Amino acid sequence: MKLINNGIIKFDYQFPIYNFFFPNQTLNSFEGDKNSISQILGSANSGIKSRALYFHIPFCESICTFCPFTKGLYKNHDTIDRYVKSLINEIHYKSRFIDYKAVPIRAIFFGGGTPSLLSPENIIDIGEAIKENFDLSSLQEFSFEMSINSVTKEGIDALKEIGVTHTRFGLQTMDPTWRKLFNLGASIDTIEKSSHLLVSNFDYVLCDIIYGMNGEDEEAIISDIDKAIALGLSNIDIYPINNVVTSSKLHKAVRDYTDNITSATRKLSMKVLIDLHMRNKGFMPHNGHGYIKTKNISEQVVTSDYSFIYHEHVYGYGDHDFLGFGINAISSLRGYVITNTTGREKYIESMGRNDYLCKISQHDTLLDEMKPIILRLPYHGYADKTQIKMDLMPEKLRKRLSELIDSGLVVDDESSLQLTKLGWYWYSNIMFYLMPEFEQTLLKKIVHEELKTPGRFLSKKEVVYISRSNV
Repeated sequence: MKLINNGIIKFDYQFPIYNFFFPNQTLNSFEGDKNSISQILGSANSGIKSRALYFHIPFCESICTFCPFTKGLYKNHDTIDRYVKSLINEIHYKSRFIDYKAVPIRAIFFGGGTPSLLSPENIIDIGEAIKENFDLSSLQEFSFEMSINSVTKEGIDALKEIGVTHTRFGLQTMDPTWRKLFNLGASIDTIEKSSHLLVSNFDYVLCDIIYGMNGEDEEAIISDIDKAIALGLSNIDIYPINNVVTSSKLHKAVRDYTDNITSATRKLSMKVLIDLHMRNKGFMPHNGHGYIKTKNISEQVVTSDYSFIYHEHVYGYGDHDFLGFGINAISSLRGYVITNTTGREKYIESMGRNDYLCKISQHDTLLDEMKPIILRLPYHGYADKTQIKMDLMPEKLRKRLSELIDSGLVVDDESSLQLTKLGWYWYSNIMFYLMPEFEQTLLKKIVHEELKTPGRFLSKKEVVYISRSNV
């Protein structure tokens, strides 16, 4: 990837994955056992000031064709009950090795899959286990993902009882053609009724919108945004579609539907349009893709009124980490990344016999110190230099940061690093650009492996930008 100087076009191509973990979870990986888990978790609190928790609920009533996350259908609720029991067992298992209450929890996130498929009893049981084991005195955010089809008053009451503050659902689009292509089953009437129920019970209700699909135009994006705003939501996250990991079924359906390719340059212009429209509708960005409704509309690149605190730990400072529970959940710790087993039944059976299955990757703790520059600065738009060990930063990272500053994408003052507005448009490429070369190579390998899946296709036009060499 190269920096170029062609007006708003600042890179030669768009890296086709927009959000990713760092350090990579495949570095120096090995199968975890009781001794290694005991050693790693036993020292995990050292140097950590803030922590988040992630709980993965992998069940779905139907499979969305765009979704890259670990999920699956289920036959009956007994499977969910067994999984919840295993999830609680994992909490207790790890508590033997780590003092949970030594580091305050600032954010909790339930993702999936479809967490709202949990029964009220499931929700209460997990909530009680969380309250029993963790220090929640500093908790600022408790997020819970929903399917609009499984929003119920009983479920909402249970969420409020365990302290949920933010609910989230995947709207994706209101366009009937794309809802069919995405295999989104909820009717518009259900969307309106369920979102009203959520807005009536929670101060923060968020939906996701996907844009940039092949054949989609700007009018369709504006229509989706306006309809989402009309639901009365506090937050809207707006993502470009990630065609590297969408299903082969969707790729085929889109090719049958249209020959039009949405180019990388057009997606960039859509991002500019989206930001202008959202600001004029009373929403400010708080990171690279998330918007919050606020009265304080300004020329700031990102608002200082709100932050997605869970992602302050995923894309944050070196003294922030997170623990994951459930299948394929990740725990990002200083020097290590732990990835839980991906098999649902294997997870249930192993936790039933008190056997924790995972893979562990080990990395130099210098990479953790580099995270605020590589991840936090691009993703959140701001990094406090007093929380970064600048003297430890490698020369190559310093050089690349300097290049971004010279290109007008980053501003460096005495106390902070900040994205410029132009830099904000390029946040995901900036993350990739700042990474060490070996991490870039690993991510490129993931892209190549994903595109080997039969039926997946990514055209050059979707990735390569117009530059002086090809104008």
